[in-house]
Amino acid sequence: MIDAKTNYAAASATGVTPLGLVVRLYETVISDLGRAVIAIRDADTERRTFELQHALAVIGHLQGSLDMDKGEEPAKVLDRFYDMARARILQAQVRHSGKILEEVIKDFLLLRDAWADVERQVAQSQVEQTKQTPSETPGASSSSAWVA
Repeated sequence: MIDAKTNYAAASATGVTPLGLVVRLYETVISDLGRAVIAIRDADTERRTFELQHALAVIGHLQGSLDMDKGEEPAKVLDRFYDMARARILQAQVRHSGKILEEVIKDFLLLRDAWADVERQVAQSQVEQTKQTPSETPGASSSSAWVA
């Protein structure tokens, strides 16, 4: 499996920010779980198992990417969330419960939306910073503002 830094570097090269990558991974989990719910309704054991295994792998990737030292309390909360989500997915697999998966989907949708909001705020902040003229930028002198 490729490590998180490699994935972030690859995503950045294609124009996806690290926050955008997190949003995409959440969307992948949500899609996997949605397809698993359909597979449960269709009594398609093979498809259900495949989708749930993939969702668990992505969650494992997200969890393995947490920086527990720098992330402090938010990283610990996310770590517990991922543990809980994995346990509930396994419970849904054993019980063939689409209802449990739908609850997990709702949780991931909430977090996905929160990450997307952060991504928008960061992008907006960057746009506002680039709109400043060089003379408005603290510490910039007008004589060197146009030197490349």
